[in-house]
Amino acid sequence: MIPSTVGAVLMIGHFVVSIFGVPLGNPVIYTLPFADMEQCQFYAQQMPTQPVKIDLEWQHMTRTQCYTGAEFQKLMDERNAAASASAQPEVTQ
Repeated sequence: MIPSTVGAVLMIGHFVVSIFGVPLGNPVIYTLPFADMEQCQFYAQQMPTQPVKIDLEWQHMTRTQCYTGAEFQKLMDERNAAASASAQPEVTQ
């Protein structure tokens, strides 16, 4: 449960992808809480929007998305429900 003082959450994803569209491992995804949506959107605008070339084949991309506190909580509840459902062993008779 997120605190009531969190009005918005910024989700940031970092991806390393080849020129052929092949990802290098899993993305790094993290979240930052904000008091309101305006702060979240301001910070999201500060993140790079264009891919950054690492070398000849690889590039780093950053993706961001602002959610209201309620939207983020719903997203996390759905994710946790899906994770617990897949963790339950199937009982067959």
